[in-house]
Amino acid sequence: MGKMWQGLAILLITTGAVAIGVAAATQPKPALPLNAAGVTYGPDGRLINIPLGAAGGYLPGTNVLAAAAAGSERLIAEDRAWLAAGTVPGARTPYAAMVERALLDLRALTYEHGAPIAANRPSWRYVWPRDAAFAVAALSATGHHDDAETVLRFLWRAAPSDGLWHARYHPDGSEDPPDDREPQLDGSGWVPWALWLWKVSHPDQRHAELVTRELGSIAIRSADALMIRLGNDGLPRASPDYWERRESRLTLGTAALASVGLRAAAQLAPVLEVDDTAWQHAAATLDNALETKFGSAGYPRTLPHGGADAAIAFVAPPFREADDTVKDALRSAAKVLAVPNGGLRPGESWRKDVDVAWTPATGLVALALAGVGDDQAAERLLTWVDGHRTAVGAIPEKVDAAGQPATVAPLGLAASLVILTVVELEEGLPVLPSA
Repeated sequence: MGKMWQGLAILLITTGAVAIGVAAATQPKPALPLNAAGVTYGPDGRLINIPLGAAGGYLPGTNVLAAAAAGSERLIAEDRAWLAAGTVPGARTPYAAMVERALLDLRALTYEHGAPIAANRPSWRYVWPRDAAFAVAALSATGHHDDAETVLRFLWRAAPSDGLWHARYHPDGSEDPPDDREPQLDGSGWVPWALWLWKVSHPDQRHAELVTRELGSIAIRSADALMIRLGNDGLPRASPDYWERRESRLTLGTAALASVGLRAAAQLAPVLEVDDTAWQHAAATLDNALETKFGSAGYPRTLPHGGADAAIAFVAPPFREADDTVKDALRSAAKVLAVPNGGLRPGESWRKDVDVAWTPATGLVALALAGVGDDQAAERLLTWVDGHRTAVGAIPEKVDAAGQPATVAPLGLAASLVILTVVELEEGLPVLPSA
């Protein structure tokens, strides 16, 4: 592709990144250094990172940098055609540019065979069932159902036979997990929900039902795995949740997602031609326990006084209708979890980097606030995310105490949550029915 791309290829081999343009003046490193400004395509069309300080930005509607436009005509046309094939939520709002970038970043982070990696760095270049579920939801909500189906097919190929999902998977879908992390029970909730949302939002219900029957084992096995792990009190066993750490006590994140998985599977049961009586009974018992035990305590992370948790979003729309107790707990959490830079941390009991905001936690709460009709509060958090993107517009995983983007960018989960929140604000998302 010419001398410029030859030089870029050398840099890619020697540094793992592509330097495009002239580096900006040296600036003090943030406490949690940002590894890249965003992602783009290399000379062979593969995903590569944009180094910090790279000059210029993207061509409109693409993942191609303006400095690399020559010779990238096919990539430019493909990106623009992909955007045009769906919708860009928030087109007439201040969030239009952020949502478009989030969609394009999500597209870039999703491999052709359907593996949506978390971010383009070694420790993030894996597929989390949670992140994949949100990718399915975001792609479905914007009319990219074919892409969402590809992600579901990846999950189907990687699915565990016992319905108990690993914390994360290699992007090639191999069964062996990349580390010794415990399986996470919330994965058995995320996957049926993703299949359900894709199915109910699909414009071609005949096709959606055929595919749902084909892939339905991921919902059946997940729901069965959840059901057999419920105790006599109706609640599931303790398990790692979205905090991804060992837990000795049941968390709200695990309990809420167990309900989500059971209810989603029950909604799919007529198409799957299976008896959902046991799932419905387990979900109803679990929901009652959630309300009487967690709800009576204000929905803390753990009982009885585990503090506020962004997982409050999992008992609010689009995961279930919210009553006044949930709404009050959600509004309280939005205040309690705020850090000085304006974003949110995952939980009140979070002790690492207490002044650092996490965009996934911020996005989760924003989505739930939009779901319960607190539009101004949701928009405030969206505006905060918008104001803390990288120089090329990518949403980072974290924002440090100094207000600087940190760790990796873009983060696929954060991109999905921004897209879904804007959809929720504009037209609403399908809400999973109660048991």
